Amino acid sequence: MKQFFYPRSVAVVGVSELPTNLGRVIVNNLLDFGFQGQIFPVGPRGGQVRGLEIVPSVLELPQPVDLVTVLAPALIVPKILDHCAQRGINRVVVESGGFSECSEAGRVLEEEVRQRLHDYGIRLVGPNGLGLINLEVGLCLPFAQIPLRPPVGGVSVVAQSGGVGANLISWLAQEGLGMNKFISLGNKLNINEDDVLAFLLEDDGTHIIYLYLEDIVDGRRLMDLGQSATKPILLHKANIGIASAAIARSHTSALTVDDKVVDAACVQAGLCRVHTQADFLLAAKALEQPPLKGNRLAVMSRSGGQAVLVADACQRWGFELPPLSDRIQNLIRSRSRAGIIEPINPVDLGDVYDFSLYRDLMHEFCRDPVYDAVLLNYEPLSDEEKGVARDTVQEQIRLAERYNKPLVIAVIGELEEQHYFRKEIGVPVFDFPEEAIQALALARQASPSTVANSPAIAPALELTAVSRVLEPHLYTPGSLSLPIALEVFQSLGLVVPEWQLVDSVAAAESAAAQFNCPVCLKMVAPSAVHKSDLGGVLLNLETPKAAAQGFAQLQQVAAQRLPAGEDWQALIMPMVEGGIEVLLGARRDHTFGPISGGAV
Repeated sequence: MKQFFYPRSVAVVGVSELPTNLGRVIVNNLLDFGFQGQIFPVGPRGGQVRGLEIVPSVLELPQPVDLVTVLAPALIVPKILDHCAQRGINRVVVESGGFSECSEAGRVLEEEVRQRLHDYGIRLVGPNGLGLINLEVGLCLPFAQIPLRPPVGGVSVVAQSGGVGANLISWLAQEGLGMNKFISLGNKLNINEDDVLAFLLEDDGTHIIYLYLEDIVDGRRLMDLGQSATKPILLHKANIGIASAAIARSHTSALTVDDKVVDAACVQAGLCRVHTQADFLLAAKALEQPPLKGNRLAVMSRSGGQAVLVADACQRWGFELPPLSDRIQNLIRSRSRAGIIEPINPVDLGDVYDFSLYRDLMHEFCRDPVYDAVLLNYEPLSDEEKGVARDTVQEQIRLAERYNKPLVIAVIGELEEQHYFRKEIGVPVFDFPEEAIQALALARQASPSTVANSPAIAPALELTAVSRVLEPHLYTPGSLSLPIALEVFQSLGLVVPEWQLVDSVAAAESAAAQFNCPVCLKMVAPSAVHKSDLGGVLLNLETPKAAAQGFAQLQQVAAQRLPAGEDWQALIMPMVEGGIEVLLGARRDHTFGPISGGAV
């Protein structure tokens, strides 16, 4: 992946001198973003764009290049790959559509491309995407203009949809959040989210990773990467229902995944799942702060009503508001009018116009280990106080950095002030205090410490004993019988009550006499998968005689409900008191592999 994001030379295939040509937009983006490598426009008509000669074909490039970007009709993409292979080029980005997302003919064409990639050893991003961006080196390959450019920062975006990705770039810019890298996966023909995620986890410039996916190629590998991550990973898995499935299939060839499985995988692997683009932006703002180490907040507010809303949000998102220390209470009393400000957390400072108190309170909250983060509700009451208020907030920001403690700022009702903090001071701000609390909750969920403490994937088991049990039955059609299933449980070290197989009334009575009654009888037959539905389960048989009568009852069930001539037996075991009844099921998910779940 490094060659994709750090090429020394780029060829753009599909360029012409026409003003409406989208290939020339890619060339413009490379030049406007300051790409320092060599740029070679390629198009059959030749000409010039931005002072660069348009080369007629890849075969006529003056030298091999590190990366080729293609925005040409889908039907000629295989030929372009042939030319790349002849020139020794092994990294290609295809932004063209017209493949499996469109039609059966497009699917056949995509398979032709896939075969060429395999034969030539070429790695390809796309097709049907928006290319990639690396702000560190000025690499910008989308065929759309990027009107709002984020500053260089630590957020990297992996988006299956180019449109969603482009919108997120604009939002990052508007929020003043720094971006590092962006990639649009499209149809994920040759490179998928796991390939990119593995690279970004090792990338020094990336500190926060956002994945927007409409399907998941290899869920098990995604979970493994999540568990090993030392960076926050925010997963936005869309395409969760019938309504979205057809749309996703038609624009990125995406297939749906069971959403409950995705939720469980995120919890197990320590991935932070977000359900909206807005949630991602909230989390990214909070993750720009030092790591949140606990759930205890200190809140300063210019409004009592806003303080009430904060308290409600803290309860909703699992945060505590520890009482103020005597030291902090005395500080508030000494600097406010008697009987006006009650020294409680959240602190209502609506009657305080001495902004040095804000600074001093921030200092106390930062140095006090009782508080894990500080929320400031900033609400300027007049134009006259904005200047001193801005200076005070900047002092508070410096204090938070000094003590390595998160400070989240909600600038309420003042668009001019929000813009000032985002653009001039360069700190993320929130429109509402409730959003700030939610953002802290998302950041807490996404933090590496949460990943480290998440429920572990079941460790590898010693399966030699299990294999011995299963090997004789591997090619037997149908479900495993109950006795074999119990042997599997025993081979895994699970405690299973003693049991016997019986095939007569006398054998049932004899076995029951060996156990401590009551006992149960369960029919065992190839067709008796759902035994209870057949009447093939008898519980709480209190005596050996009752067990004998129970077997006779099962004989009648077999005669009436089983196929003629089918052999059957009964499994007898003692009833067990106490414990918890658990119903488990297992299946193989096409994305996440073997999964299990159930009810307690």
